[in-house]
Amino acid sequence: MNQEASAGASQVPRGTPAEPGAPRASTVLVPLDGSVHATAALPVARALAELEGATLHVVHVAEPVLSPHELLRAAGLAPDELRGLVIDQAVGPPAASIVRLAREGQSALIVMCPLTKATEPPRELGSVAAAVVREAPCPVVLVPPGRGRRPWALRRIAVPQDGTPATAAAIEPAIELARRSGAALDILHVAQPGAPGPAAPGTFTVPQYLDQPQHEWPVWAREFLDRTRALCHCPPSVQTRLFLRAGEPAAEIVRFAAEQQSDLIVLAWHGSLAAERAATLKGVIRDAQCPLFLVQVQSA
Repeated sequence: MNQEASAGASQVPRGTPAEPGAPRASTVLVPLDGSVHATAALPVARALAELEGATLHVVHVAEPVLSPHELLRAAGLAPDELRGLVIDQAVGPPAASIVRLAREGQSALIVMCPLTKATEPPRELGSVAAAVVREAPCPVVLVPPGRGRRPWALRRIAVPQDGTPATAAAIEPAIELARRSGAALDILHVAQPGAPGPAAPGTFTVPQYLDQPQHEWPVWAREFLDRTRALCHCPPSVQTRLFLRAGEPAAEIVRFAAEQQSDLIVLAWHGSLAAERAATLKGVIRDAQCPLFLVQVQSA
């Protein structure tokens, strides 16, 4: 199933981008551990820092304290890559140090790779990235290490949602990113045939019978887009499209982002990475080929 429409209970996202006219956060924080994989976060972080009007702050966590030359080498940077950034060293447990610096620096975002070293068995997230994602005071952008150091620009944003207030919380920061960058916004609803629908209060579910697209789909899509614009103050300048797919959510999100050549996936989640939780999030982290912007949602 592949449908598209085009048009121009409370959940609280943790540390979402500022509203238009509000003071901007001062830094975009990039942890580097010295591995080649970790530096894949830099091009994405540079572009996002420009959009945020923020300073790019690179941090390397290590002991003992290093000289400036040693710090540069330990972070995996060349001297000509220092333009427009601040590099710092932190001492202590890596994840706790990264979270502390993000809080003290009023960071808009933390941008990092989910896994910088090979592990057995393979994992979606390394231990440091998992702890940062759970505890960060701001959204975390995870950059697939395989994308390397090639330049990155934000032209198309994918926002998966299932009609619940929690996933809808990702739309507002996505709209703000689209407004700043001029990117197109693609909202994706994935239906699972045979699976029970979400039971969260306030859920706006997809129609039960979508085999009548001349009626069911256009009406639902129009109402959904109207609600989105009203709730999130979507400006007319943001090009918004709504898509419907059917299948396993993580696989469909990854496939959709690849087909649309999305530069960023914006995804809301509830904050638990326990073994039996966040299956969709973990699947997208594992398989997506573009960066993933995580909005942690807490109940009001």
